[in-house]
Amino acid sequence: MNLQDILPKMSKLYLGRTLDSFLKDVKLSDEEEMREVIIKNIEEFQNKERVKRNLDFLEEKRDISLLNEMILMSLMENEGYLLKESELLSNVEELENQIITESKDEDYIKNAIPEDTYRIYSSVLTTAWKKDETLNAHEVNILTVLRQELGLTKRDHYLIESQVGRFPQKGNKLHSHRQIENSLKNLQTRGLILRFKSDEVYYIIPSEIARILRYELGGELRNETYEQLLNDFSKVQLKQVLTTINLNSSGTKEVLIQRILKHNLLPSAVLDTLGNNDLKDILRALEGARVSGTKAERISNIIDYYENLSSKVISDPTDNRSLYYDYIEDLAARNYKPLRVNKVIDKDLDTEKYFEEATRYIFEEKLGLPLVEMPGSKHSDGKIKFSSKESLLWDNKSIEEPYTFPNDHFDQFLGYIRANDNRVSLFLVVTSKISHESVSQAQRLKAFTETDTDIAMISAENLKFIAENWKDYSNKKEPTFSLQVFNLTGELTRNILVDRMNWAIE
Repeated sequence: MNLQDILPKMSKLYLGRTLDSFLKDVKLSDEEEMREVIIKNIEEFQNKERVKRNLDFLEEKRDISLLNEMILMSLMENEGYLLKESELLSNVEELENQIITESKDEDYIKNAIPEDTYRIYSSVLTTAWKKDETLNAHEVNILTVLRQELGLTKRDHYLIESQVGRFPQKGNKLHSHRQIENSLKNLQTRGLILRFKSDEVYYIIPSEIARILRYELGGELRNETYEQLLNDFSKVQLKQVLTTINLNSSGTKEVLIQRILKHNLLPSAVLDTLGNNDLKDILRALEGARVSGTKAERISNIIDYYENLSSKVISDPTDNRSLYYDYIEDLAARNYKPLRVNKVIDKDLDTEKYFEEATRYIFEEKLGLPLVEMPGSKHSDGKIKFSSKESLLWDNKSIEEPYTFPNDHFDQFLGYIRANDNRVSLFLVVTSKISHESVSQAQRLKAFTETDTDIAMISAENLKFIAENWKDYSNKKEPTFSLQVFNLTGELTRNILVDRMNWAIE
């Protein structure tokens, strides 16, 4: 979610924490004024250097510092960088437990960390912990430099720290909910996470800073996105990756992928095991990706492509249909890759159904129009009362190519119009791109209805444009949407829609 979508759901206390995180000298008491000031200064909020400064937990107490990282890791791994409060508390516990469990697996540690590297780092870490009950800033700095020199990740550090009985706390004791809540407050005062309440309490990393956090904390891709990247490797390439890092390379493609994921290998490290020609082949298969550049640039281009593939976030976590709304253009165009990566669909057959759900969400929630339920199954995808004696019907058609209005659809729509229990003033086709020949078919269908029914076609992109912008065309505090915006025969282009909203919405 973007900052502007989150702020209206935040109360005064939590708005104040966000405001203080980057505008220290501004003191306000009015909630609306606080929201306005935050939005006006959004460039400062999302400033990369500000975010990096606030990610420095060196001077914090050990428990706060560690839990800050655990919380951010949990949020970054979740779709939309968002979790309910209860889910977040549970996720942090699970993450700490997982690291403890992995630290006890000798084979896992042996494969994850080279023997000499493990020996050196564990010796230094054990010595640092022997002194007292915590690590001071100087010791943390030394360990950070040593990790970088040895090529170890922060997770490797936690694994070894768990082995010496110091993760997450002394004796491998898990953190309490109260300790996690203290860290949640700390992260809010740093402007790294936001708290809001809808039906329940949620915590979120706003999309404006999510990418910065991900790269600064070394989490290059979410697991689901990373798995999609590995699925796009050939089996030969997966074997090469595992062989290069001295891991077992036998098994099915799925087994090889899970082996890479299990060992928490960074995407950049995995890609670095491939040659330049392999990287070029991967990039050529990615639409719009830049193929040229150094090996490091090619690796970055691949990671950026997959990160962008899953960079969208849920606009309204309180309504499950909003996920389909967020991806309505991909559903309309049957753009399966982002739909799978972001868990919008489980199978291709879901696409049409969720496209219909997204459209119903727009009419009900975004336009505020009550839908008319229709009995049986032989009817259009939706119906709205146009007037006391007239209806609007609509039907969804997802298609990879521009919509041509084929004859079987012509017959199908004509049947829906004639079978309706009152006059259909408008029949609306919601699809992806619209071809020129479809306009002629729409005009022909209008003539065949014999009821002067207008036949309009609109792209999912333009329908979403209306959903997000129609209120701006009214001067009323509580505007009402007018179906006259759609009421014509032909394609509802962006220019036509803007013109019609200018005079139809009061």
